Amino acid sequence: MITLLTPLIEKVVTEFIPDEKDAIEVVTGNTCLLDGSLSPCWSWAGHRELWTRKHGTTGHNFQVITDLHGRIIYISPAIDGSIHDKTAISETPVAAILQHSHSVIADKGYQGCEYITPRKKPKKGELSKRDKEYNKQISRLRAPVEQAIAHIKNWRILHTDYRRPLSTYTTTFRATIGLYFFKTNFA
Repeated sequence: MITLLTPLIEKVVTEFIPDEKDAIEVVTGNTCLLDGSLSPCWSWAGHRELWTRKHGTTGHNFQVITDLHGRIIYISPAIDGSIHDKTAISETPVAAILQHSHSVIADKGYQGCEYITPRKKPKKGELSKRDKEYNKQISRLRAPVEQAIAHIKNWRILHTDYRRPLSTYTTTFRATIGLYFFKTNFA
């Protein structure tokens, strides 16, 4: 039944998933929050591209853009888990969307992307008191995107290991994201 219904659900709810154009319209001139997440999956033999050292497991990486209140503006297509967040934004429409925003607040994984990010501790050194306070403020501002990702991951399919055939993942991911936006629009 799952094999039969998932593509049908994806087809029905696709219209509720914001595309690049919709996202650009919302982010233009606004401050956005950005974070990436991993949707874990089984370790399929021969698919090392899904391995992420950061999480110590296999999965698919997706990027989430929210406003300052945590309302989700855009969820990127899922890509291989081995791809770092900083690279993932250029391999998905995320970087193009965020070019239209006033500013972007993100975590340390996006340093060097011209976004507002926390400061890293220097090698063999400590952060100054001022840097620690700065990082604390950035963390407070980023809390809504973290909560939004947690809310998305309430959909168990994105939180637990994906066990169906790997070739079905994209359809399942889009169906799940579509259901999320459908629920958001009609709740």
